[in-house]
Amino acid sequence: MRSSLIICTYNATRCLDYLFCGLSRQTRLPDEILIADDGSTPETAALVESWANQLDTSVVHVWQADRGFRKCRISNEAVRRSTGDHLIFLDGDAIPHSRFIEDHLLVADDKQIICGRRVKLGPKTTAALTREAVLDGHLERFFGPVLRGSMQGDIRRFRLSIRLPQRFARLVHPRGRRLMGVNFAVPRALFDAVNGYDEVEGIRGRIDRDLELRMLRTGAPRYPLLNRAVCYHMHHTERGIDETTKRWCEAQEASDRIRCELGLDSPFDATS
Repeated sequence: MRSSLIICTYNATRCLDYLFCGLSRQTRLPDEILIADDGSTPETAALVESWANQLDTSVVHVWQADRGFRKCRISNEAVRRSTGDHLIFLDGDAIPHSRFIEDHLLVADDKQIICGRRVKLGPKTTAALTREAVLDGHLERFFGPVLRGSMQGDIRRFRLSIRLPQRFARLVHPRGRRLMGVNFAVPRALFDAVNGYDEVEGIRGRIDRDLELRMLRTGAPRYPLLNRAVCYHMHHTERGIDETTKRWCEAQEASDRIRCELGLDSPFDATS
């Protein structure tokens, strides 16, 4: 099985650098890494090029002009340029555990939606974190910054930072969980079947929920990957959803559609 890691980013070079630091520690690298860049300045391209020369796998920078929030569009283009038959998605402000890819691939098959989770680093922990600490694996240590931040009330979901043996994790989390865009994986054939992300304009939130709903309508089951494939989400301000987005989301919940009209099969021009 050939794997493609899709990473979405926008003008967040510190976060992306720390993510790459985490990737450099992987017990198993993906067959390729694609950076889905929603219009960042040249600093991001320079960072990606630097890491491409350090990692023992293909790294592809997929960029489009900055025309506002178009994560769905650039994610679809990254998938189009990928060659893997298993797609792993990770947000550009999340740091993967050293066994992140290994854990994903251990449960990968040709039909499941693999739903991972995140450990939310608080503002103090995020500000104090250094790339040396990431490279040394400090985040993965039980008596490390994650536990300290949790005790100080600066980190949420500490229990999800504890990586469990696969069988035990499955016993603890027997039921399916909702997809979170920060950490999930799907067979390429399933992503193709629903025409990928909906590139509808003017929608800024819950786009991953729409993708999940359409995949579920094909009959695909969800696999809960909790306390495995751990990732640490760096703190940032989260926007609420506006009324337009809220109404659109409600319509998708009530819909029975599987394929979106404007998606993976749409034309792409990086400059437009």
